[in-house]
Amino acid sequence: MGTIIELKGVNLWYEKGKPNEVHALKNIDLKIEHGNYVAFFGPSGCGKTSMLYSISGIDRFQEGQVLVNGKDISSLSNQELSIFRQTGIGIVFQQFNLVPSLTVLKNVSLPMLFVGVHSKKAEEEAMRLLERLEIAKFANRYPYELSGGQQQRVGIARALANNPPIIIADEPLGNLDSVNAKIVLDFLRELNEKDGRTIIMVTHEAWSLKDSKTIFHMKDGKILNREDIDENNVVDSVINRLHEQMGDMSDDKNQDKPNIIKEKVSIRILANILLKGYSIEEVSRFGEIVNTFFDGQIKVNDLKKLIQKPFKEGGLSLRKKRASYITSYLESLMTMRELVCSTYKNLEKDPKMNIYKRVVDLRYWIIEGYRGKLTEMQMKAIDQVIEDRLRNNIAQEKVAEVLSLNNKKFGAGLSFRASSIIAEKLELLLSTDQNKEDCQD
Repeated sequence: MGTIIELKGVNLWYEKGKPNEVHALKNIDLKIEHGNYVAFFGPSGCGKTSMLYSISGIDRFQEGQVLVNGKDISSLSNQELSIFRQTGIGIVFQQFNLVPSLTVLKNVSLPMLFVGVHSKKAEEEAMRLLERLEIAKFANRYPYELSGGQQQRVGIARALANNPPIIIADEPLGNLDSVNAKIVLDFLRELNEKDGRTIIMVTHEAWSLKDSKTIFHMKDGKILNREDIDENNVVDSVINRLHEQMGDMSDDKNQDKPNIIKEKVSIRILANILLKGYSIEEVSRFGEIVNTFFDGQIKVNDLKKLIQKPFKEGGLSLRKKRASYITSYLESLMTMRELVCSTYKNLEKDPKMNIYKRVVDLRYWIIEGYRGKLTEMQMKAIDQVIEDRLRNNIAQEKVAEVLSLNNKKFGAGLSFRASSIIAEKLELLLSTDQNKEDCQD
């Protein structure tokens, strides 16, 4: 495969020279091959979206070159850039960005009209795209009449309007439930495998990497490493390496060693919540530190100081504010796990006891940070899932699925992302069967 996109020494600043200056991209050098499926993966604020905006010409970088099919887009005029964005690439946004006053058909036709396609031909092509995405029946509706998943499919159809060779997707699954997230991922894979289009996606969720062929790990505006995937599932391979770094106790040679990682707390889940996009080495170090804390070997203040130390000195090089947040989170996690232990002990004595108040306390902790507004019915659905897990009436792997079901199916009607986050936080509290046995001691 030949190179379709190349970045050479790209630096991008926002508010350069001002007190609030942000160096978003730092000396970026990379190549993306024609027909590849690439993901930029890393924590919020690491520069992923700035990378996409630089490639698409939305943001003007101050230093370096971005070559698309060998042409430096920094040399293009504003008018030439506009044409490039209309024909050279298709952009799928997280927030959909549909024109509310236009019907679905008109939204998809619009990019073609901008480049001079006759309105009748544009609408015929738009309808063909809507049919391919199985939303043709919504052609005459307005965006506000559609669900989030339907709007995102309209956004993809619009991105394909002028048949671009490159599709750029900026957190395309962020506002979708599990069903629509799968539909979008499946279609992106189809565009890559059947149409031969180059797909470039930004994400900070490991589960959305499953079809990627190349992953660029980003942090603090830099590319940490490039990972090319062959036939292995991306999520599984990443998790397997984490286990190897942290000492997976399923390995026969480790059977006689104490299972600290599994017995104390799930580092994989914690890292997914607190250290999204960090390197395997950093997550491994984080696991060592967290387990010394949960083992009672270090106190809260020592924990905070340790994770601020440079990596070469045994720390994580975290800034003070971030270290304070993580320390506070781990301290509250420990408190809530003690509540879970107490609940397990009481249920052992009286399986029918009322645990409503404990469930509510756990729910408050689990949904902290959730930005949406939960209805009373949704909170009751979440409470029921928590209680069912405590009583072992529902399997761990079914929690996110139930939470994403609508109210009529006795679910909470949450997006796939929200359901996954809540499910992970719940498992942090309930942990494994081994932990339940520890609670009985």
